[in-house]
Amino acid sequence: MINIKREFFEINFKNRILFLILLFSLLLNGCLEKQSNEKQQTIEPIKLSSQVIEHKAVSAPETAAQEQDRNSNIVTPINKRNSAHATDSNTLNQFIKKIQPQDEHLQKILKEDLDRDGKPEYVLVFGLEKENFESIFVIREDTGYHIIDKLEDPVMVEHRNTDVKIMKLDSTDQNFIVVYSTSEVDDAEGFSIFALNHNQINNLNYNYPEATGQGSRKLEDINKDGIFEDVSYYRFQDTQQHTIMTYQKFDRTGPEKSKVLYENENKKFASPTVPKDIIRNYLEDHYLMNRFLIHLPEMAEFTALSASPKYNFEDIIDFSAMDYTGLDLDIKEIANEANQQAFLVKSSSEEGEKSQGLVFTLEKQSGKWKIMSIEINDKL
Repeated sequence: MINIKREFFEINFKNRILFLILLFSLLLNGCLEKQSNEKQQTIEPIKLSSQVIEHKAVSAPETAAQEQDRNSNIVTPINKRNSAHATDSNTLNQFIKKIQPQDEHLQKILKEDLDRDGKPEYVLVFGLEKENFESIFVIREDTGYHIIDKLEDPVMVEHRNTDVKIMKLDSTDQNFIVVYSTSEVDDAEGFSIFALNHNQINNLNYNYPEATGQGSRKLEDINKDGIFEDVSYYRFQDTQQHTIMTYQKFDRTGPEKSKVLYENENKKFASPTVPKDIIRNYLEDHYLMNRFLIHLPEMAEFTALSASPKYNFEDIIDFSAMDYTGLDLDIKEIANEANQQAFLVKSSSEEGEKSQGLVFTLEKQSGKWKIMSIEINDKL
């Protein structure tokens, strides 16, 4: 009986030993497998990093701007360069809003080096609407934007400033600001020239038909020599449809010259054939010659006077309508004998018999009527 119990105990003891050995083996294998997995996980990032390097190798080639920056040791990313430009633009926009006059809108921005110092200036044009400019500023950017000056409009009569340009007007590098103006009612146009000098805007010249409200004043290079002229066109509703053109250098230096143009159908002088038209043409030309200090050779076509009359016709005839509708005359025939005719000439605005008037005597010679004498009517 004792031997049986001893054998049973020895068998159980051996089984326990085997169980412990088996358990230890299982635990040992689990630790090794866990360690093996940890080693595999540390290798995977190397594969990822090799993929990043490959991606960089196939990236887009650098631009010329990037290459220039790299070669000059200036590293300026493209996105940073663009953002800096946007900041400048926003700063200008903020400055524009700051100085914008009430109820006016920005109509135009011009950028140019006006004083030739290598730095550009900006011309900001504000107005109620397009082609109706009210306020024009010249600004500069130093550490920030600031106003150099505001253009003072020299034109004193009602008008509209319709355009602003920066122009070279001669063979130098000087840039000028030119403001063009027109009239809403009358047929008038003109201009003003401004120059930047020592941080101040000066009005160099302006030309606008303020006196009559009609006429054209233009900047033109009429000689095609690269130098612009200040050109004035005076158009008249007279017998020959004269236009007197006067011109001078744009800054009003040098001599003033003139030229006579014909806007009639023939674009040249057409000799009148009717005595009343000859008298009208003579008085019109007399006015134009005295006003513009010019010589009109056409007067020899309809006069046979031995000498010019000594009378001051302006004291007898009202020439004020010449700038508008044309000379307003009352021409009445007072004598007609054979080849001679006489006419009493007055201004239509005068009160009939109270006006002296002029007596023109014409004679027909070789089929043409000629003025033979001009006298003051002394029969009041």
